[in-house]
Amino acid sequence: MLTGSFADAHLLLPPALAALAGAVLGCCAAGWSARYAAALARVYGNSAATPAGAGAAGDDAPAAPRRWLLTLLAALLGLLLERRFGLSWALACHLPAAAALLALAVIDARTSLLPDALTLPLLWLGLLAAWAGVGVDLRDAVAGAAAGYGVLFVLNEAFRLLRGREGMGRGDAKLAGALGAWLGWQWLPLVLLAACLAGVAWAACRHGRASLGASYPFGPFLVAAGLAALVAPAVHSYIW
Repeated sequence: MLTGSFADAHLLLPPALAALAGAVLGCCAAGWSARYAAALARVYGNSAATPAGAGAAGDDAPAAPRRWLLTLLAALLGLLLERRFGLSWALACHLPAAAALLALAVIDARTSLLPDALTLPLLWLGLLAAWAGVGVDLRDAVAGAAAGYGVLFVLNEAFRLLRGREGMGRGDAKLAGALGAWLGWQWLPLVLLAACLAGVAWAACRHGRASLGASYPFGPFLVAAGLAALVAPAVHSYIW
């Protein structure tokens, strides 16, 4: 009986440690992103970026989640990432990347900005992880980064030529490139489609037909779709 109990505890320890690490990173990301968003608001004069978590564009932006929700979400991500990678260097790389993505979602929701200070390191770290062999294949990572940035950049330029204004910020393209570096190019079509559908559905549910001309941050939906793709293999293994 003792042997069986010890074995059960030994099996539960890695997921518990991963969930705890994810919770700590999520809590830190929530607090840091709130302060960063407030700093951006002071620099750019965005009065909507408040500690209460109001959206950047008033009613047209999704409200940022509270710290406890991000902490729980990060703990769940840690659990699922451990299921996928085990206690490994891959887990050690992907956990901070997931926390950085959560921070970007919060910042974009509050300010409609995706700072290069987070998107570019996330992109390069994804490529370095692939080069070190703890992420996707390096060729897939490079192709994913190029395709993620290139597709949104081209779409934005086409929108600008047709409508005379920007359709989305350059930060969205950089975030898509970073997701491509971590996920590989194979996941990008599904991630972009899911993010677009989720954004349209959210706007339609909240604003109805008026949402067609509304402007709201796209980053939170990109992050949600990217994180879902990141943990999809673990979820599949749990189900099957």
